[in-house]
Amino acid sequence: MIKISTLNDWPDHVGKSIKSVEPFVISASQLEAFLRAVGDANNLHEGRDAIVPGNLLLSLVPHFLQQHLELPPGIIGMSVGYDRVRFKAPTRVGDPLYFKAEVRHVRTQKAGVYVTYAVSCRGAGDELVMALDMRDYYALKPGG
Repeated sequence: MIKISTLNDWPDHVGKSIKSVEPFVISASQLEAFLRAVGDANNLHEGRDAIVPGNLLLSLVPHFLQQHLELPPGIIGMSVGYDRVRFKAPTRVGDPLYFKAEVRHVRTQKAGVYVTYAVSCRGAGDELVMALDMRDYYALKPGG
C-alpha cells in the first residue's frame, strides 16, 4: 500500500512497488460484458479456449492501482497515458493474474503531480502477460 497524505509525499515513493497478493480472475461473464461493450466480434475471444482481449487486461490496471493507493479525500487521481504497452502471452478466462507497479518517476507541474509507474501483469507460472508504463496525474480536488 502506498499512502499519500499530501501531493508533496510522492517523491518519497520513487522506487517503491505495490503488488497484488490475491489473483485477479476474469470470469466468462466479465469477458462477455466487455466484448458487448466494445463491439468486439472476433471469434478468438469466444468458446472454451477464449483469449482475453489485451484492452480488457489494460483496463484492469487503474482498478489495481486504486486498490493499493491510499489518497485523502481532497486529492484526485486520473490516468493520463499509457506507453510501451506490450502483450507478451495470452491469458484465458479463469487464469490467475497478478499485477505489480513500481513508482518510477515523479514530476511536479503546476498544481499537480505526474507519476509514472512501470506495470506488469503475470499469469500462471509467473509468466509475463503484459507490461507497460502508465502515467497518472494527481491534484487537489476542485473546491476541496
